[in-house]
Amino acid sequence: MVSKAALSGLRILIVNDDGINSSGIKALERIANSITPDVWIVAPEVGQSGKGFSVTFDSILRINSVSPRKFSVSGTPADCVFVALGQILGDKKPDLIISGINHGANVADFIGISGTVGGAFAAASQGIMAISVSQHFVKEVPTKFPLIDHFLPTIIKKLMSFRWPDQVCMNVNFPDAPIGDVKGIKIANQGRLDVTWNVYKKNDPVDHSYYWIHATYEHKASENSDAVLLEEENYITITPLQSKHEFPECMNKLEEIFASNA
Repeated sequence: MVSKAALSGLRILIVNDDGINSSGIKALERIANSITPDVWIVAPEVGQSGKGFSVTFDSILRINSVSPRKFSVSGTPADCVFVALGQILGDKKPDLIISGINHGANVADFIGISGTVGGAFAAASQGIMAISVSQHFVKEVPTKFPLIDHFLPTIIKKLMSFRWPDQVCMNVNFPDAPIGDVKGIKIANQGRLDVTWNVYKKNDPVDHSYYWIHATYEHKASENSDAVLLEEENYITITPLQSKHEFPECMNKLEEIFASNA
C-alpha cells in the first residue's frame, strides 16, 4: 500500500466532460486536495458529454486561466489532457489523472462514447495512470456526492498501490443510493446493453426543423456486469479498460479466407 506521505507528494490532474463549472469537478477537486496539495484542473469550457476520445484537429484551441492551477480549454476532455501535458504543466507530468466526477454512469456500451472515459484514455495513451469517476443517477442530476466523498479517497489509495499496465485506465462508477445501502465494491466486467438510438424531429418557433437524439436501453443478463451490479445491486464498480479495439477471435477465420489471392 502506498503510504500517506508518498501520496501527499503526488501531482494530480483533474479533467472532465461536464465542463469547468460543473459541481462534479468541484467535488473531485476537494477530494484530490485531501490527498495532495499539488492538484491541477484543466477542463472544457463547456460540456463535452458523448465526445469520447475525440481530439480537435480542424480548429484552434484556446486556454483560459480561471485561477491558479485551474484552466478551461475550448475543446474536448482529450484535448484538455494533451494541452495540460504539452503546455500548462511544464516539465513535471502528473502522477495521476482523474476524469470526472461525471453526472451519470459510464458503463457497458456507453463507455465508448464517454468523454469522461475518453479523458482517462488520453492520459493512459501517454503512460500516465488514470481513473474515470462517474455517479449514476435515476431522477435528479447530482449536485452533491456523499458516496464519492466517503469512498473515493480510499479507492484511489488502493488503486495507486500497484502499477497497472500502460494503455489501461480504471473506470469507477458509484450507485444512486444512500451510503448505508451500498453493498460494497465489485471488480466488474464491462456489460452489454440493447441500445436503441431514437431520433426525434421537432419544429422551433419559426417552424424550422431540429432533431434530438436520445438512447433507450435494456440490460443483457450478466451477473458480474458493471451495469447490473451498479444499477440493480447498488455496488460501486471498478472496471479496468483498454483502448485496444482488436477482436482476436476473428483472426484465424479471416486468415483462412484471405490465405489466397483468389
